[in-house]
Amino acid sequence: MKSFSKLGNQIFIIIVRPEKRKPRITNFKENGLDVTEIHPPTIGLAGKKGIIKHLKYLSCLPSVSKVASKLINDKSIDYVYSYMPGTGSSVPAMRICSKHKKKFILDMADMYTLVRPKIVVQRSLKKADKILTVTSYVKNDITKKGIDSKKIFIIPNGVDLKLFDPNQYEKKEIEKLRSKFHAEKIIIFSGSLQELNIIIDSAEKVIRKFPNLKYIIIGDHRESKRSKSSWEKKVKQKHLEKYFEFLGRKPREEIPKYLLCADVCIDSFIDEPYYAAAHPIKLLEYGACRKPVVATRVSETEKIIKHNVFGLLAEPSNPSEYAEHLITILNSNELAQKMGMKFSEYIRTNFGWDKIAKDLQRALEN
Repeated sequence: MKSFSKLGNQIFIIIVRPEKRKPRITNFKENGLDVTEIHPPTIGLAGKKGIIKHLKYLSCLPSVSKVASKLINDKSIDYVYSYMPGTGSSVPAMRICSKHKKKFILDMADMYTLVRPKIVVQRSLKKADKILTVTSYVKNDITKKGIDSKKIFIIPNGVDLKLFDPNQYEKKEIEKLRSKFHAEKIIIFSGSLQELNIIIDSAEKVIRKFPNLKYIIIGDHRESKRSKSSWEKKVKQKHLEKYFEFLGRKPREEIPKYLLCADVCIDSFIDEPYYAAAHPIKLLEYGACRKPVVATRVSETEKIIKHNVFGLLAEPSNPSEYAEHLITILNSNELAQKMGMKFSEYIRTNFGWDKIAKDLQRALEN
């Protein structure tokens, strides 16, 4: 949105939260954008999940309507934009559009199969004037539901090319950070720890070839079964803890320095619709940092990582193949650098946020 505002567009963000907080309504600036955050009134609803969470969102509707109406009356608002369908996102957006006769833009930034209640998803898709999908996989799935493909536009994720520019960082600084891991070869994963099984299951084979190796895992997950501690437990069960270092979440501005320490970066999606449909920002960040990638061969990942060009792809159910691909890249600095440079050129040409913002503007004006 910051890049979109740089094109001369005014953006006002309303965030609806289910947690109780005082004051209920706060206004602040974030990345130069005006943000209003709205929390539910005290209405005796206890709990954070299920129907209680949806009721809390719905209890915010009067406040959302009041804030939005003032913005529409005071500013020249053309579109009401909802990030994903949901009780706290597209429901208030649809109400605002209906009341003020504004165009409704629905951003499907992920596969929506896990969103509840389903009737909200269905109604949001039908009511949207335009739908933005992160990948063609999501677009195709939506059109199968009878939604007109002419109102669907593919707007992929992007990457901050300045933050993830290797030329911004001193070589000595990166070497100093790398030396702290006390390893000859370094493999890095950065992102939500949704699925690390193939990484851990393939590690023993890679370690036999490179005994002075370290896997650096950056990130965490809100679910306990996918949390940092749960994956650490699995690594320990396999007696591989000396080869893995889980750093947890890191501030975004620190991520590029870690990626620049890597000999190869990795991803590990399984072959399920939610993962197959995703457009992982981590891959764009890897590419911007000129790193080759080993990942799994799922639909949209395969469109980003050109096999044998930007990296190597393994079948999601084949840890042995995954290990072989890591060994191939770790065996050749020349191959790693060649893949990383080609990947960087591709990412920098196609996925900078400024380019994505222009694509979004064209879609809205279409």
